[in-house]
Amino acid sequence: MSDAIKHECGIALVRLRKPLSYYIEKYGSPMYAVNKMYILMEKQRNRGQDGVGVANIKIDQKPGLRYISRYRSIESEPIKAIFEKIGRKYKKAKKDGKDNYYDERWLKENCAFTGEVWMGHLRYGTHGKNSIENCHPFLRQNNWRSRNLVVAGNFNMTNVDELFDILVKLGQHPKEKVDTVTVMEKIGHFLDEENNELFRQYKDEYTNKEITAVIESELNLQRVLKRACKDFDGGYAMVGMVGHGDAFVARDTV
Repeated sequence: MSDAIKHECGIALVRLRKPLSYYIEKYGSPMYAVNKMYILMEKQRNRGQDGVGVANIKIDQKPGLRYISRYRSIESEPIKAIFEKIGRKYKKAKKDGKDNYYDERWLKENCAFTGEVWMGHLRYGTHGKNSIENCHPFLRQNNWRSRNLVVAGNFNMTNVDELFDILVKLGQHPKEKVDTVTVMEKIGHFLDEENNELFRQYKDEYTNKEITAVIESELNLQRVLKRACKDFDGGYAMVGMVGHGDAFVARDTV
């Protein structure tokens, strides 16, 4: 946005470019990403003290195992509260056996917040109650990884009513008429469309299981965002993650 930064919400995104084992070997700890995310959010403490949220995605997790983790807090010291809670997950690995703390496979199968993609948000409330439900990140869930969507951002949309009506005309039933919900559902709609188009393209060449991997490798997230954001009017800066590990940062054109 063109105005000087004042009290807009803070956002952070971390993507590990190497497997967890690399950081364990180089730094002697599996908590490299945890510490980086904590620093990024602590440095933005003044950007929002009404609530904090952190989400994490594990790439290439086996079916049957959780791959998306999310904590949100509205405590008096929300950053501290969340990262202490995350830290306890790692302490469990030490209790269960010393080697587990340095075992990438064990951590990813048994310990939350050990994935490669991280998102953080600090809320400066401008509408709604100071409740946990109003804290980002917001999660749009689905049983297909490439249809899961996690979004956090700083929104000041001027056409929320219009966006809401668009969703209704698409056949959706939005639970609230607020910019965070309308933005996420608008992106989610075109994410579904992209998945459907790729499925139709490859359904005669691959089995359903094989198509899932093809969709994840060929999904055009830039096209999804262009189609979704063309109706946005107002100021925004947001980060997002898709269940299979793709991530994005987007902002208004002003």
